[in-house]
Amino acid sequence: MNQKKHSKELVQEIVMNAGLVLLEAGSEAFRVEDTMFRMAKRLGYPNNQCYVSSTFINFALDIDDNIRVYRVKKRDTNLGNIHRVNNVSRMLEKEQISAEEALKRILTIHNSPYPYSLPFKMVAAGLISVFFLYLFSGIKEDIIATFIAGAIGYCIVELLHSWTNVKFIAEIVAASVIALIAICNQIITGGNTVNISIISAVMPIVPGVLITNAIQDLFLGQLLVGISKGLEATFTSIAIGVGVGVVLLIFS
Repeated sequence: MNQKKHSKELVQEIVMNAGLVLLEAGSEAFRVEDTMFRMAKRLGYPNNQCYVSSTFINFALDIDDNIRVYRVKKRDTNLGNIHRVNNVSRMLEKEQISAEEALKRILTIHNSPYPYSLPFKMVAAGLISVFFLYLFSGIKEDIIATFIAGAIGYCIVELLHSWTNVKFIAEIVAASVIALIAICNQIITGGNTVNISIISAVMPIVPGVLITNAIQDLFLGQLLVGISKGLEATFTSIAIGVGVGVVLLIFS
């Protein structure tokens, strides 16, 4: 079936913005490249070329066409945005929407605010910490402290990430505060389960999605992206360990 060839400017805007939303939302590199390729192919450019890393997107409509580059300045985990962009891609593939409508929807997704407020995410992080406390066979006397530590630690990470572009500082500070809260709770209650409380409270800031994406990218042949994400996840985990370790050394 012959496909209508849309204007280069329109296709570039659609494909690049779709890739940008996916990468900013925490999608793996293979998914980003596959979605960009399929959308450009459906819009009349079957020989398009795209390459994605953790921080930028390269895209050309054809082998001999000019390369367009987008720099990715922020990254987060937003599975909702990944689902919405994939849905737009599928609707475009099935000719359920026009190219202009696809661009409009993608830009709306990109400019939409986060669906959950920081207080809501803090409560969720606190509950997650309590659930891990239960899984790790913690005691009921640590529930309140673990909830508070998990919520405050996640809040610190969110705020510092929005205020500064320096990596790993947020995790060190958050982990230190979590350890301090757990130690204060141990002093008050007189228990001996501070380690379980700390481990449970740091779980919301552990880069689990990043680790999963790094492994998946490596298995799919995206070696450069997989290694870079794996290193980022490793250093983030080290930063969490440093924050906890320093406080434990001081108060031990």
